[in-house]
Parts: sequence; structure tokens; C-alpha cells
Amino acid sequence: MIYGVDIASGSPKSKQAPSYALFVLEGEREERHPMISRQKLIRLIRQTAPEMVAVDNVHELAASRIDLVRLLRQMPPKTMLVQVTGGERPEALTKIARWHGISFDRLNPMDEAETCARLASRGVGSIVSAFEDRTWIKVSRRRSPGRGGWSQKRYTRKIHGSVKALSREVEDKLREEGHQFSARSVEGIGGYIRSEFVVEAPRSEVHLRSGYRGDAQIRVEGVERPRLNFEPLRSRRGYIIAGIDPGTTTGIAALDLRGELVDLLSARAMSPPDVIEWLAVRGKPLVVATDVFPTPGAVEKVKRSFSAVLYSPGGDISSEEKIALARKYGYKNDHERDALAAAASAYKKYKNKFQQVEKKCPPGLDPEEVKAMVVRGLSIDQAISGMMQPPAEEPTVSPEAEVAVDSDLAALMAENRRQADQIRRLKEYAEELKGELAKDEEARRRLEGKIERLKDKSRREIKRDQEIRIREKEIERLRGLLRQERKVNRKLKARLKRAKKAEELEEKAVGRSVKEVASFSRESLLEAAARLEIGKGDVVFLLDASGGGPNTADLFIEWEVEAVIIGTEMEASVEGYLMDGNVPVISSQEVPVRRVAGVALIDPEELERALAMWAEHKQVRVAKQKTEWLEGMIKEYRAERRKDERQRRKKPQN
Repeated sequence: MIYGVDIASGSPKSKQAPSYALFVLEGEREERHPMISRQKLIRLIRQTAPEMVAVDNVHELAASRIDLVRLLRQMPPKTMLVQVTGGERPEALTKIARWHGISFDRLNPMDEAETCARLASRGVGSIVSAFEDRTWIKVSRRRSPGRGGWSQKRYTRKIHGSVKALSREVEDKLREEGHQFSARSVEGIGGYIRSEFVVEAPRSEVHLRSGYRGDAQIRVEGVERPRLNFEPLRSRRGYIIAGIDPGTTTGIAALDLRGELVDLLSARAMSPPDVIEWLAVRGKPLVVATDVFPTPGAVEKVKRSFSAVLYSPGGDISSEEKIALARKYGYKNDHERDALAAAASAYKKYKNKFQQVEKKCPPGLDPEEVKAMVVRGLSIDQAISGMMQPPAEEPTVSPEAEVAVDSDLAALMAENRRQADQIRRLKEYAEELKGELAKDEEARRRLEGKIERLKDKSRREIKRDQEIRIREKEIERLRGLLRQERKVNRKLKARLKRAKKAEELEEKAVGRSVKEVASFSRESLLEAAARLEIGKGDVVFLLDASGGGPNTADLFIEWEVEAVIIGTEMEASVEGYLMDGNVPVISSQEVPVRRVAGVALIDPEELERALAMWAEHKQVRVAKQKTEWLEGMIKEYRAERRKDERQRRKKPQN
């Protein structure tokens, strides 16, 4: 029995309660319900327990994921919810129906419901699963003991005893059915307060029902997945595009012909036979792709074993391009990224052809087979015409040939019986091997689970250590910045203290502050300027005036200082250079410098007298320079006159 369901009116997300069109398909029997409520639909599903409930979009049944999970809990355990349009990337219902030769009125909900049912009956669609292959069972008290009176403890022991007895029955039932499970109980007075069981089996295989018995109750539910899972309803293996990254750690990725991820793996020490076995379980490899050039030998072996088409990019793919190709699928390491990049690059090459096949493929033909023929070298029209050709007629057998066939028939029948016996024995042996293989597989799964848990723990520890190292480096960097800022802060505080002290002394008429410079060098002047903020109108006390030249003296001229007091002799040429630049140079003998509370001070009146004397010296220097200039001009004129007189005398007299 298959239910096809489509929404007829309203919406789960609106205030109006939705109504549905229901088409029931059971063998040759058909039943139509054009308009039923959601409550009645759920009641029919619970009463009749159909094999499948087929819809074109599961969100037509529930407004959110929480409501959908609640609906799946209400459905019988063996009833499958099927989305016929595909998994996480569904196709349009009209396109799916056209592929399978079904036409319907998309504006008629009853036709859509029937289409969903018929597609599901052909194995089209994906099973929607919200639960893991594990079941959660809880046995607890049906009622609270309360505060009670004289018989309170006896009543509590009775309730806890009922919980313990029902827990024992559940445990015996699980052991009888051969399930693996883990149990946890909370002790109480005279028994258990509650017990919880986690069974390593899907809900449909655990034959226990929620309910109550006496003073205890039992609750049985499937363990919810973190996200919805879509599994193909059709059991046959489809074509896949395989991407392989060989090496010590092998990465394998499998995409279907729609570009959706089928599976992804990275494992150490995988041989080519292991890769071939892994791919064979997940589909029929149509294209085997690699992300490097030339093609590795391991990839060649896998390609030959499946007679697949090899895809090689013709050159190594860059890391940026690999990340861009694999980002939408998600990956755990570089090996999985490279395998995904190879498969996605191959799919990108054939994507346009695949889309053209889906548009041109007539009803009744499998688009997957047409795509496979196109990848192997045929054009789309050749592939479609080749699949639509009727099978060749069987040749007629002449009487002479029939006689020849009859003569060998007995020998062939005897050989057939012998081979049938051999096949039967081999099948029995294969069944035995399958049993042993199942045991080994179960042990392998347990060990792999343990390994994965250890890997997760190791990854978490490595990630935590990396975070700690990053944070320690950041802390050290911030400490260095803090030390630098503190050093600058101390310098600024010292400068501010000196400035305030100088202002206080000047306000008290103790004297005028000057800014000290140790030596007459460019480095020393620049360092003092940054530290003391030397500028226009400042008086600078140069302790050692020897050694500087005009280039160094230019700094005083640029700063436009009021005066430079020198503690030692300065070269006459440099002093004259500064005088020409209008920077007075005064000896400390003329204007003595004294220190009060660590601040260098001078008497303003002495400075004014010294500046006045310097101004007189400058006037004398300017007058002397003018006199020298005038005398030089006169000498030049006289020399020119003598030269002209000599030339005039040398000319012959007429």
C-alpha cells in the first residue's frame, strides 16, 4: 500500500489548517480522497500502516523540522516517508514525471498525489529519515510519590519496585531479540527511579511499544539525527564520478551525475583493490578523475578495472581553485579536498552536456544511461536514437539446424545439471563466508568507532593546543606593545614635569628656561628636538659647540630659535653662517646658565643685553661686508679700465 499526498488548500505555515488530496495505491486497487484534514490523514496512516507515504515536498506536511520530526514519531515504524523529487536538491515534479512517461495536470492536487504514488511505486525518490539506527527507551515512574504520610516509604518502594521490574522485562526482551544496547539506571528506595536504554538498532526492529504497566511507564523513541537524511529509494547503483587523490593517505570522493555528493573518505594505506571495492559499493564509476598531471598509476588501475573514462586536468590544479571547487561539499582535510576538486572539475566539464540530455531525453528513457553514452563519446542524438531502436529480430532456425541442436541437447542438459549442483554448493559456501564476513565487519565497525573517538579527542587536544599557542603569541605581542607604550608614557610624563617646573619658575621670576643639547651634531639635535620639542622662539643651550657644520646649523635656522647659547667655542665660519641666518650665537660667559631644581635657567635681562650686543656686531658685519663688496667692485672696474687702455694702445695709429 502506497499513499500519494499533495496539499489541496491552506498551508502548515498559515493560520488556516491545511487540507490534503490523498491517493491510495494498493496493487490494482485505487482509492481517491480529494479533501481530507491533516488529523484524518495521520489517523489513516496510523490505522493502515502503508509501506510508503509519497510527497513532492516534505515541508507540505509540517511547518518546520520540529513538526516534521513529531509527525515521523507518530507514523508507524515501518512506514517510509518518501520525497519523490529527490534529496536535499530536489528536481521539479513535472521533470521527474516526464522522465518516467507520466503526464498530469499540475494545477490539480489529486493528479499530483497520484503522480507521487506511482513514482514511488517505481522506486523513484528519497526516503526521509530523521532518526539514527538507534532506539532510546526510558522506563520511569507513572506517578510521583508525593509528600505522603505514615505509609509514604512503603508506597515509594512499591513504585520503584514496579519501575525495576519493568526495566528487567525490557532488558530481557532486548536480549531475546539479540540487540546490542547500553543501560543506565538511577537507584531509588526499593528499586529504580528510572532506567534508560540505548539500543543499537532502528526503531522498526525494536518490538516494544510506549505505554504503562501499573505504577511504571515506558517510552520508546528513535534517536533523532542532527539533520534530516535523504536515502535513495531505488536500490540499484547509479553512475558516479569518482575523484581520487592517491598517496600514503588516500582521498576518495564520489559524485552522482547531478553533481551531488554520494560519499567522501580519506584513509591511510588504501591499496587500489580497497579503492575499487569502496567505489563499487557506492555506484558504477563512469568517470575516474585526478587533480594532477600526469595521471598516477593507482588511478589508472582503478579506471581500467571499471572501464571508465579518465579525466585529467592537463596540469596541476592550484590550491585556490581546489578550495573553490570543494567548498560547497565540505571536507575534513587536504586529501578529501583534492579528491573532491578532481570529481567536481570532471563534473563541471560534462555539466552542460548533462543538462542538454535532461532537456532532450524523451519519456520512457533513462537519462542516466543516455548521459553515460554521451560521456563515452556519442552525441546526444546518437545516444537517444541508439536506445530507442527496437531489438533485432531473432533469426529463424532451419530444420537442419534444429536437428543439430537436438543432437547436442542431452549433453548440454547434463552439463547444465552439473553446473547447477556446483552453483548450489558455491552459494552455500558463500552464505557461510557472508556470515563470517558479517561478524568481522561488526568487529571492524566497533574498532573504527573507537578509533574515530580517539581521533576526535586527539583533534580537540591539538586544536586546543594551537589556540593556546596563538593566544600566548598574541599576549606576548600585546605585552611588547604595552612595554613600548609605558616607555613613551614615562618620557611624556618626564617632559610634562619639566615643562610644568619651567613654567612655575618663570612665573616666580626666577629666570627663563632654556633647552639643553649635549653636542653640536645632527643626531643629537634631532633627538633633543623630539624629546624637548624645540621650536620657534626657544633658547637652546649647546653644551659642546665644536664639530658641527653649516648643514647641522641649518636645523637652528629651520626651527627659528631665538638664540643659541654655547658652552664651548664654535667655529667662526659656522657662527658667521648662523649670524647670516639671523640666529644669534651667545657665549655662556655673557649669559650664564644656572640650574634650579634640575631646570636650566638664564636671566632674561642678561639675554636682552647679549642680543643687543649681537645685533650691533651683526650691523658691523653687514657694513664690513658691504664695504668689502664695494671695494671688490672698484677693483674689478679698475682692472677692466687698465685692460681697455692696454688694448687701445696696441691698436696702430692712422
